[in-house]
Amino acid sequence: MGKIYLSTKNNLLKLQNSIKEYKNGQMLIEEKELILKNKLENYKDEAKNTQNKLDKILKDAEDTLKKAIVDVGFDELIDISNAIKDDDTINIKNITLMGVEIPSVVSNNLEIVPNYGFYNTTSNVDESIIKFIEVKKMIIKLAEINNTMVRLQNAIEKLGRRSNALKEVIIPRDEKLAKSISLALEEEERDEFVRLKVVKQKQ
Repeated sequence: MGKIYLSTKNNLLKLQNSIKEYKNGQMLIEEKELILKNKLENYKDEAKNTQNKLDKILKDAEDTLKKAIVDVGFDELIDISNAIKDDDTINIKNITLMGVEIPSVVSNNLEIVPNYGFYNTTSNVDESIIKFIEVKKMIIKLAEINNTMVRLQNAIEKLGRRSNALKEVIIPRDEKLAKSISLALEEEERDEFVRLKVVKQKQ
């Protein structure tokens, strides 16, 4: 249901001020939307680069793992991996970007200190462990970037809906109403002018 205003100069002034505020608000929303879109494009590029790095590191890690299996055998490699102390604790802190909460992942102790025996290991075993730690880091980083992109996209869509509501519905509605009130006031002024003229002629 639309707003109902009496055709008064005071109401016309209030309506005109509201329209001005809506237009300023829409402009700010569009500026914010543009900034977030640019940020999203940057994150898309970062996601692509991170994915490429992950693919390369994962391939290197798999190749090194195959060499490690040849060196010490699959069962021995399983025992070595079980002996590694790995803290999987991941803390997520949110930072705010233009009103959008962006995740920032902090992983504890990603640098593993070997606590397995060296008597039955090789450089390929150590290299394999190091490379898979890098794989883990990249996976966490990529997850952070993808989550950020989802949040930015949702925020952009929400801003777009608000901007369209102002541009397509609210502002045109109130401008139409303001024009109607203005015409009504002009008609009242003409009627009053005619009335006063008639009164003056009768005097």
